[in-house]
Amino acid sequence: MNQGAKGVGAAGSAKSVQKTNQQKRNFPSDATLKKIAKEMKISVDELKSRIKASEVPKNRNSIYGLADTNKMDMKTFCTLNGIEYSKWRDYKAKANENFYIITEPETKKPTAKPKAQAKSQPAKTEQKPQKKITRYTPASLGKAIYEKSEEYYGAVGKADFDKLIKAINSKNASAIIKAYTQNPENDDKESLIKTITSEYKSDKQARKDAVMHIYDALAQEKGTPAEIRERFKKELDSQFDSFGRVSTKKLDETINRMMATPSELAGKMKKDIHGKWGAVGKDSFNELTALVTSKNAEQVIKAYNDLKTGESLIEGITSEVRSSKEDRKDAVMHIYDALAKQKNVPAQKREEFQNELNAQFKSFGMVDTKKLDEIINGIISNTNSTPTQTAKSTPKISNNKTKVRLTQTGKSMTVSDLQRGAISSAKNEAKENFKQYCKANGIKYDENMLDLAPIERLPEPVVKNGKIVAQESDVLTPTTTPNGKVVVLNPGHGGYSSRTGYFDPGSYSFIKKGNGKYAPLLEYAQMKGYGDDLAERLRAQGYAVVITNAHAQTISDQNSMTDIINRLNNGTKGGKKYAKSDIAFISLHADSDPGKTGTGVCFDPQFTDDANFAEILNKNLNEEEWVKSNVSERQWGKKGIQVLHQTEQNPSVLVEVEYVNGSKAQNLDSREYKNRFNRKLTEGLNEYFGIK
Repeated sequence: MNQGAKGVGAAGSAKSVQKTNQQKRNFPSDATLKKIAKEMKISVDELKSRIKASEVPKNRNSIYGLADTNKMDMKTFCTLNGIEYSKWRDYKAKANENFYIITEPETKKPTAKPKAQAKSQPAKTEQKPQKKITRYTPASLGKAIYEKSEEYYGAVGKADFDKLIKAINSKNASAIIKAYTQNPENDDKESLIKTITSEYKSDKQARKDAVMHIYDALAQEKGTPAEIRERFKKELDSQFDSFGRVSTKKLDETINRMMATPSELAGKMKKDIHGKWGAVGKDSFNELTALVTSKNAEQVIKAYNDLKTGESLIEGITSEVRSSKEDRKDAVMHIYDALAKQKNVPAQKREEFQNELNAQFKSFGMVDTKKLDEIINGIISNTNSTPTQTAKSTPKISNNKTKVRLTQTGKSMTVSDLQRGAISSAKNEAKENFKQYCKANGIKYDENMLDLAPIERLPEPVVKNGKIVAQESDVLTPTTTPNGKVVVLNPGHGGYSSRTGYFDPGSYSFIKKGNGKYAPLLEYAQMKGYGDDLAERLRAQGYAVVITNAHAQTISDQNSMTDIINRLNNGTKGGKKYAKSDIAFISLHADSDPGKTGTGVCFDPQFTDDANFAEILNKNLNEEEWVKSNVSERQWGKKGIQVLHQTEQNPSVLVEVEYVNGSKAQNLDSREYKNRFNRKLTEGLNEYFGIK
């Protein structure tokens, strides 16, 4: 024992400590003592005099209880006893194991004053001690809950812990939830919900009851609709019905959304609309929509306009062509009803709004929300006048000043100028194509019959280091048990040329809308819908997924697809290495040939894996009665395809879903057809990889 052991003598001799300590522990080194003394702002000698050995109290169960009993913070306790701080929760004290603690300094008792001669006083009636009432601030209650959960395992369901949980009510719920996470002692910034559910030594029902109490208190505070509660409870039950620890990711996301301000809620809706293909109708967006209520509808609508997306909230929802029509209509009507209730709009006005919405959805293509937005803006301004300018009238052109250099022309442009030029060029191209469409279909040409709204929505280019590059998602992880495979999905077209800046919309056709106008049916927009739906199906089957698209010239110049495959192979994309035989590539397109119909699975016959992959996918597609599929050889150097040439080291195909201008072009916009088609592609992938 080193010299520091002398300090034990202040509370009892070192010899007596060794006699009772069956689990020996080295006394802290001088360096450790100096560090602790410096932090406590006392001398080393004083620190030594206050150190004694003690076992964990039987009623406290853990080393935290020993530290807490002696008013020590856990970091100091761990340092003193040579325990790794990050692992103290897993430390289990052995029988008769002693730990060093730091006692409180001794205080001298004040000298008692001489008692004064007592005066004769009337006898006092004995009073019962009043029960002490503890009043918490949100911060102190959050801290108390955290400390109690750290004190011992299985805290949830115990009277003292449950008493703290029950102190959460509709007046303080959001403040306590925030305070809990912000508690300085909560190093991991763990949520209150996660702490409760992770108390696996507590009864499951007790944990679920505690979580639902917190939810209900917050829901009452925020006026959250009942449908959110049903979804929240269903997710909670599903987590407890599975093996392993409870994942609170979705639960915490719901709690955070309930506490969001109108601006934050609008931002989350924008993120889903612009970041998730086919967002409307999915659980995530449905939850956001339901959180737009009669308390915040006007503020959310205004906040969405303030995001400068060039669209209104109504337009953002209806423009999600990858989502079903009914899902989009339901979301729009929810927004209207919430606003109408907030602004006390007469019930008969609802029919006017709904009739306009239904009229827009009677045809294919993008919905024109001009009249819908006029009604919404009129309600907000409490007038019946038509706004001079609605969000619809502003094209979605960014104000991005990032410079882009085009390799072929040598021109240097900003991203916003390039997007503006692409939209202008695409409009001219659409007008010329529409003339040909009218001529081929016996329609009298009138430029005013052409609806160019879809063209105004062309995205801005993706730029890196001053050059246009392919759009590329992160590795989207499986939503079920991973199967070790990754699929790279390439929805065809939809990118800018790195050489000329030209935007490639893919094949063209036109569809007549409810207002009598014709809108461009663009291959790239339709294939995004198929890609999004297929990605979700594959992730549910255990596949990881990467979604990427670009102009053919950009792919060629930068070997975009080869680069993605290589990074997946060496682990620099997503952090996991995939063998090239475990990486499948599928490019999705819509062929162009007036009047034709059918599906094509294209492959390069030089590669046995590609031929086998194509045959299996083709076989599965033909099992669907709505699909008529054939395989097609596309050898590089003859009539080869760039993306198949770049992915020759792993199984790769290009699938022509249908003809964009064919006799069954309407299938491309059919949700049921998309479901059937992608289900068979998924089954084909499973068969190829031998996944059941």
